[in-house]
Amino acid sequence: MKRSDLWRYLGLFLLAAALLSACSLGANGKETSQAPELPEDLDSLVVLAKLDLSLKTGLDLEKIDTVSVEQINFSDSSLGVPEPGVEYAQVVTPGLIIILEAGGKEYEYRASGERVIQVPDPGF
Repeated sequence: MKRSDLWRYLGLFLLAAALLSACSLGANGKETSQAPELPEDLDSLVVLAKLDLSLKTGLDLEKIDTVSVEQINFSDSSLGVPEPGVEYAQVVTPGLIIILEAGGKEYEYRASGERVIQVPDPGF
């Protein structure tokens, strides 16, 4: 990946993150206690997942394919990927399961509101 492409992708990533972050704030600028709503442009969450995978693998975005995107309601705000010691809001959370393919391997991401997280590979 060219250095200029990396800066362009990083800029797009930061812009998308800022836009998604603004969507989760209430009128008073504080985070809302409701479950996050999915943005109307679900493609932005897929792009964020692809950017994350590109940064982790070093592969160009063009070499990362979207296998599937499924809308789902998670049982809590952990998106089905809880971290030990972290408390999560016990509220039905609308989100996405995003499956990406890169270099012959599939990667699973979960997304909701402004969050896009990679599901750890069970082989680790």
